[in-house]
Amino acid sequence: MRFGVEFEESVFTKIFELLKQQEGREVKIDELLRMCMENGIISSDYLFLILQELSLKKIVESSKGIVRIGSISEEVVESTKKKVVDKVSKLKKVFVTPLEIAKFYQCPRRLWLEKIVLSKQEKEKVGKVWDGEAVHLAVKLMIDNMQKEKDENFLILRASEEALKKYEGMVQIEKKVLEDFLRKFLELIREENFSTVYSERTIESLKEGIIGSIDVIGFKDSEVVPIEIKYAAFKGRIKKEHILQAVGESILVSNYFRRKVKYSYIVYFQTNSLIKIELNESLINQFFRLKKQMQGFYSIGRIPPKSKLPNYTKRVCQGCHVKRACDNIEILRRVGRRF
Repeated sequence: MRFGVEFEESVFTKIFELLKQQEGREVKIDELLRMCMENGIISSDYLFLILQELSLKKIVESSKGIVRIGSISEEVVESTKKKVVDKVSKLKKVFVTPLEIAKFYQCPRRLWLEKIVLSKQEKEKVGKVWDGEAVHLAVKLMIDNMQKEKDENFLILRASEEALKKYEGMVQIEKKVLEDFLRKFLELIREENFSTVYSERTIESLKEGIIGSIDVIGFKDSEVVPIEIKYAAFKGRIKKEHILQAVGESILVSNYFRRKVKYSYIVYFQTNSLIKIELNESLINQFFRLKKQMQGFYSIGRIPPKSKLPNYTKRVCQGCHVKRACDNIEILRRVGRRF
């Protein structure tokens, strides 16, 4: 969670380098967007702001998803950069992640303690948290090396070994279980017929005030599909907070690639379950209502309430990393009532 836009000089440098490589050519917007993604440009809004300025200067022409790029001088680069920076600097938004919205839905106080108060988080030294980290790393290593390594068994074996080695002594997950999961994940990529797959990409929407890391993004034909990986088990009913996170990530992907995201997937590691989330206006509106509500909660300067979800002590408090700080608040409140 943060207020205002944070941008680096390197973002503009990379975008202009990409555009200069295409001077005198026609290029599809989709191709430009993928180039941006592959070069670590977290917000495509910067690209479109730059293209808008270059269009006003008659250096760029666009029609039906195709951009014609003329010669871009250093003088144009500097003047365009200045105008874009001026525009972006005026954005006074609170940026949140889809995960923060999900946590706010779970428990407003927990998120407040984690992100506003910055309370000490007491994470386990061995167990689920690190098992989850190892799973995410293994998936990333596998996807990042898919094009270079054609032997799938070796690809899976190597990704598993490297991930478990990094978190050695911290994880309880078995190597074979991780390998089986990766094998099934690879099958999903094949079945969906993805032509391009990205892993762990951070995306920011200046327009919506959202930033987040997407576990996996798959492309096929005219569709783009975000995939969220959960270490947890699926127990027959999907949790609302998981849906909200998936919706937020879909909004980010849709905004970046200027494509409508029709659905996303949530993959549950412990049960090897695949859940499809159909995106609709109702879910999107719920997400933004919670975002607005969250900003209102934290702007009044009071301690937010605890979770009001059914069975919250088991569902939320049990695995909370700031439980001790929250318990102290409750103790002080009880003491205060006596006087």
